[in-house]
Amino acid sequence: MVLARGVYLLAAVLVTPRQAEHYRAELRALLLGRQPRLHWRDENAKRRAQLVEAVALLQPAGIIVSGSGLDPKRQERARRKCLECMLWELGDHHVVDVVFERRDSELDRRDHKLVEVLQGRHAMPPRLRLSWRSPMSEPLLWLPDIIAGAKSLANRGDDRLWSQVEANVLVRNMEIR
Repeated sequence: MVLARGVYLLAAVLVTPRQAEHYRAELRALLLGRQPRLHWRDENAKRRAQLVEAVALLQPAGIIVSGSGLDPKRQERARRKCLECMLWELGDHHVVDVVFERRDSELDRRDHKLVEVLQGRHAMPPRLRLSWRSPMSEPLLWLPDIIAGAKSLANRGDDRLWSQVEANVLVRNMEIR
């Protein structure tokens, strides 16, 4: 998620297998009408507040890597740098399975290539199993989007929503050059 000029956010939420079905059910219950998925950018301010309130009740643990100093023309570079940091953080939290949100075939290919490079350099925990899923079929992918959205508002000076979820979210700030 790109924010205000020069900042890139990458978020992950840690969900145990025991929590997964409960979280999915709670998230699906937040859908309105024929809405196929929750997505921060598609929601108005009132709805965003409702989503953050519901997520706060779940008390998920999360990690956000915030890369600043971003040249807006080099967003994928920022993603790669933030992703490398995120993978180490996930390893430090004893995560084994990591599910990425699918973007499009070219962007997913870039992510796969980065993972191959990181594995070859031993620059990521070797036990991580990575997969890519569509947010249309995996509601758990909605959680990091909502948390990153709240953080993006806080970065722009409105921390009302972020204050509801920040206690369980580790934020790693890094400079991207």
